[in-house]
This record gives sequence, C-alpha cells and structure tokens, in this order.
Amino acid sequence: MLALAVPAVLAACLIHSPDLDREIGRRALPWLPPDLARQVVKHEREFGRGAKAAADWPASYHHAGGQQGVEQAIVLQCDRLVAAIRSRQPFGEVVAGFGTLAHLSLDCNSPFVRARATDAHTQAFGVYMRNAAPRIPLVFYGQQQGLVRGRTGAVAPYLSSRSLDASTLDALVREDLDRVGGPASWPRLDDRSTSFGAASLVLNHAASDFANLASWVWQNAGGLVPPVRDGQGTILIWTAEPQPREKVPRWVRREGTTGESPSTRLGFRQDRP
Repeated sequence: MLALAVPAVLAACLIHSPDLDREIGRRALPWLPPDLARQVVKHEREFGRGAKAAADWPASYHHAGGQQGVEQAIVLQCDRLVAAIRSRQPFGEVVAGFGTLAHLSLDCNSPFVRARATDAHTQAFGVYMRNAAPRIPLVFYGQQQGLVRGRTGAVAPYLSSRSLDASTLDALVREDLDRVGGPASWPRLDDRSTSFGAASLVLNHAASDFANLASWVWQNAGGLVPPVRDGQGTILIWTAEPQPREKVPRWVRREGTTGESPSTRLGFRQDRP
C-alpha cells in the first residue's frame, strides 16, 4: 500500500492535524490534472486514509533536512506514485498515496518544520489553522512548468527552491501567539493577525506544492497535464467551491473582464513564482 510504504514507529506527527490534509486536497482540485482531480473526488475516503497513514510515519519524515527528512520523503513518494500508476495499481490505493503526498506537502510548508511535535506553539498553530481554514481565500501560486515537464531528478531541486521559506514564519507566529497570552490563547487571534496571514501562506503554498508535485507524477506516469492558463508567474484566486478545472468558465483578468459571465478565477501577476 502506497500510504504505508514507510514503516510506522513511535508517535504520530503532531505538526498538523490530518484533517488539514483533506483541505489541501480540496484546495488543489482546480489545479490538478483534470483526470486526476476526478479520481481524488471519487476516492475521497482513500485520500484521507493515505493522509492519516502518513501522520504515523517516523518523526524525521515530517521535519526538514537530513537523509530521512520531509524533502526526501516527498521525492520517494513521488517516485512510488509514478511506479504505481505505470503498473496499473488500483486507483483507490493510488489516491491514498496522493493523500500521503498532501500530508508531506503541508509538513514541508509548516513554520515549525524543525520544531518538536510536543512544542506548545506548534500544536496551537495547527489547531488555529484548522479553525481558520474555512475563512482563508483559496490561492494558487502558479503551475511550475520547470517541474511539471521535468523528468527524473526534477522534484528535489523544486523543493530546494520553493518560493516560501516556511521556517521564517516560525518566529512571527510565536511572537503573535505570545502577544495574545501564549499558545493556549490562540482563540483570541482574529483574521487581521499575523497568525492568520501565516496560516493563509502555509495552506495555499502547501496546496500549490501538492498540485505541482502531483502534476509531475501524472506527467511522468504517462498522463495528460494541461497547462494552467497564465499559471506561470501568476497568483490565481479561486472564488467558488473548488472543482476539477475542466468545468470552469474562462478567466477574468485584473486589467478587466473578458465580457463573458463572471469567472471563478482571478489572475494577478507576481514578481516571483
């Protein structure tokens, strides 16, 4: 089983709740290859099962750096998924493997990716993200063609050059939580807080990473990965319930509308991917 390819030992990952992995999958739906997105919707339960299984992996697989760090775990999981699809494994099991990849993508973007799971600030921010998620706009940071069209060896360089250095948020979130009385006082944070901004960055960068990594898997397994129009170097904002992008109306640009019916997507240029 793809979700259990690494033996489980000791304590589960507490960097974030497995509930958030389903949120990553939901946010990525419009940007995944449409054929894959339909399978994720169809096998939602298996997706969650794979994410939950990943939470029980050894602690080192949820933290940055090292030969058994989260980056290497992502590289290995992507390779496993390509092999599974090519060998025609049952799609329920394949989607479970994508659930595992979603969990690792969120770990990779955690501000506390180098902190201990028992750290009170880590646990408080995980709970806060779960509660704030429904209010956070859905943003996609662009389809990375250099990764998606890349072959063997493309995943590791992508992870090392991600646009968000999540660890820089660590001190900001800690200071914000201490400002309102410490980790136990996280319910006092409002949507104008630094922590809300950090949660927005973490969730949307994780969903963007997951969509790009999953697209690399699909491409290298022989699947079709249609380009996301204006996706390179553009921040895309989804304004409706996420769904596979083949069902989506055309674009509305920042400079003006197309004159057609309102779109569920808005595009904003950015200086870096």
